[in-house]
Amino acid sequence: MSNFKQWMQDQYDRDELKEIAEHGCASGCAGGLIYYSETSAIYDEYADELHEKVVEFMSMTGEGMPEYITKNFDSANTFKNAMVWLVAEIYAQELI
Repeated sequence: MSNFKQWMQDQYDRDELKEIAEHGCASGCAGGLIYYSETSAIYDEYADELHEKVVEFMSMTGEGMPEYITKNFDSANTFKNAMVWLVAEIYAQELI
């Protein structure tokens, strides 16, 4: 896969993307973003893209690191999951 945004397009149909965009990944989105093993693997593959997107998000909003990320610094798994979920939600909004 070339990037995470393309992965999202290939993984989810329009209705699933809309669900992620409107309710977030925590609402129980379709497979691929549920388990730490899944989100950790995605983070490991697309880490640079994920960090770039979060920096872009911070620049666009004029805010610092989103609380969504900072409150999940307690372990690598929760941090990776939060990064993937945040960017998945941003991309879902862009794709719909």
